[in-house]
Amino acid sequence: MLKDKAALITLVIFLCGYAELWVMGVTSTGHLIDNLVASYLLAWALYVFVSDLPRKEIRARFVLMTLVGAAVLGLVELPGALGIVNYQALVGNSGRTWWDRPGYVPDPQLVYRHAPHYRERGVVRRGNIGEGLCLPAHPPTSFDLRYDHNGFRNDEDRDRADVAVVGDSYVESSMLASSDLLTATLAAKLQIPVANLGVNGYGPEQELTVLKRYAVGLQPKTVVWVFFEGNDLLQLESDDDDSLETFPEAVSWRDEMWTRSLTRNLLVATSKVMRGCTPHRTYLQYRGRFQTADGQHSELFFWEKPGPLKGNDRDRLQRLRTILTEAYGLSRQHGFRLIVAFAPTSARVHYDLKNFEPSTPEMQGWVVSNLPEEFEPMLHAISPEIPFIDLTGPLREAAAAGTLTYFPDDTHWTAAGQRVVGETLYQALIDIRVVKR
Repeated sequence: MLKDKAALITLVIFLCGYAELWVMGVTSTGHLIDNLVASYLLAWALYVFVSDLPRKEIRARFVLMTLVGAAVLGLVELPGALGIVNYQALVGNSGRTWWDRPGYVPDPQLVYRHAPHYRERGVVRRGNIGEGLCLPAHPPTSFDLRYDHNGFRNDEDRDRADVAVVGDSYVESSMLASSDLLTATLAAKLQIPVANLGVNGYGPEQELTVLKRYAVGLQPKTVVWVFFEGNDLLQLESDDDDSLETFPEAVSWRDEMWTRSLTRNLLVATSKVMRGCTPHRTYLQYRGRFQTADGQHSELFFWEKPGPLKGNDRDRLQRLRTILTEAYGLSRQHGFRLIVAFAPTSARVHYDLKNFEPSTPEMQGWVVSNLPEEFEPMLHAISPEIPFIDLTGPLREAAAAGTLTYFPDDTHWTAAGQRVVGETLYQALIDIRVVKR
């Protein structure tokens, strides 16, 4: 009887130990690893207490089971270590930084870029704001992303292009089919080769490198530089600031192997499930009801807040002026026409429209900046030969007519928004006689 009570007390103590490990949740992948190792050792310690086997037999079983487990794990990890299988892509994890995400490779100048001829198929269930707010998933939309030999979103390799469009995710637009992109609209209307040179997350520093390294080599007649006022402005620093994001010249093979390993990616996926989704409360403050042309209402969520410009924003604009001055110099040197298009945030487009009703006091008191008004004279100070295309007007006109030009739970353009931008750029190219009608 005493022995049974001791065993019960021992079991309760161990269960309390397990509870202490897991009841507080998991805060990181490292925390999860610690908990798993501790749980494994606790399980064996409990087995030692309750088993009637000789200690020598228990030790042998512990060593044998641990070695077999390590051997099996090693065999499973071998394809990842050799680069045959990327478990990160199979599991569907995103890396902490761009360069350790599936389909990206490090680059000393660009920080990261898409792998040549990378292809990815999948579905989109929530936008980037939807993920941040843990919104219910909408009906899945499939995508099929194809990248060319230079890692840009073009369905076929091109050595020449009459028009090249440089930019960030608004140009690449990985949520949409390639036929919906603004570059596809331009190519169809102009009936000439158009190259998409946009990459998710790029800022003006990287886009200048893209212009030098890739756009010039296509021998274009026109380069359209799409500047997004959200993260593009924030990614700029003054000329004497050395805090820009850089990538180390060499990446450890151990880091690369760990990034694509099964162990790491299963742990990351498990950690996400255990932590759950915590809504970003700030984003909830920025939303409003939008009425579409058919009378339906849709709740729009916003991320970037284009408020009044501050002192450091003006420093960033000076840095942008330096970058665009260099870009203009390249256009003169290589004989192409440089055009700069201003891509506004969703908030600027929907601000004060009659068919948009702010849902919160924060949205009601929202004041947008005068960045487009300051951008154009800055550009013309570089050279009056640089056309400036403000996309705000055409997008606002479409939105006022009830067209969803931005995804309700994402910061990017819908297929309709891409079409509006593509048609606007087409008309601008015709008007300034860069191409013939």
